[in-house]
Amino acid sequence: MREWQPELRTLRYFVCVAEEKSITRAAERLMVAQPALSRQIAKLEDDLGLSVFARTSRGVELTEEGGILLIRCYAILEQISQAHHDVTAHVEEPRGVVVLGIPPTPGEFIAPLLLTYVKAQYPEIELRFIEGFSRELEGKLARGEIGIAVMHNPPEKEEIVSKPLLTDRLYLISPPETHLRESIQLSEAASLPLVMPSRQNFLRTLVDRHVSDMKMHLNVTQHVDGLWHLKSLVRHGHGHSILTYGAVISEVQQGTLTAVPITNPVIDWPLAIATKTDQQKKRAIQVVELAIQEITKKLVSEGIWK
Repeated sequence: MREWQPELRTLRYFVCVAEEKSITRAAERLMVAQPALSRQIAKLEDDLGLSVFARTSRGVELTEEGGILLIRCYAILEQISQAHHDVTAHVEEPRGVVVLGIPPTPGEFIAPLLLTYVKAQYPEIELRFIEGFSRELEGKLARGEIGIAVMHNPPEKEEIVSKPLLTDRLYLISPPETHLRESIQLSEAASLPLVMPSRQNFLRTLVDRHVSDMKMHLNVTQHVDGLWHLKSLVRHGHGHSILTYGAVISEVQQGTLTAVPITNPVIDWPLAIATKTDQQKKRAIQVVELAIQEITKKLVSEGIWK
């Protein structure tokens, strides 16, 4: 099998065509001649020995093999950006690209404040945000696709350095008309009809472990692997859920969901910043980490994040 050594330009062209679903629109976006772009795509397919696009009357669609290649190209291009950051981050003035992986809810509150701060204080740093749950972010961090991860329960590995941000606690999340109580025991919460993520989710694993210790099972009536869909189903009366308070701050403030702390036992879930050890000395990484810590402290001290 011959070794495939594509040019970086070819991969960027392929990504653009895949996103535009049209060689004509991609050529306009790339500011290259359409015949030249077509030749690049044809050469890519010839080198691979397969088709990455299916031609249609409306343009082009990715084949199954093309879809796999697109995912890999995104990772390659992100690693190149990270490599640029690694080279430039050693200069005295923090600069370069910092790719931050962050779950949906912490991101909702941390990302806008962080971007405002970095733009004002460190204009030579370019922040890029990647949304994902903790399990996804762990993999991206290990592969070098992100430089920093805000995540629950970071892995205890020699090559990973973590710093605590706060300790989340789990709450029973209910529709807006539910009568509020001061707290609810886990055994009672587990017996309610629940809308929960599937078992590969870190939070679900945590809850399952505590419920199993009590010789019980969660009464899961609906599985949803998306936070916003999950909250929507609860909001419309399809059951309750078990989430962190941070996951529903906006909805509680708006009165569209209610949140009651779970007790007996209280379930803690640490939230931390994680980086690889080889990133720790980079000035851009350091200033972004510190900013995230200060923003989180502020959200907690103001009572926004319980």
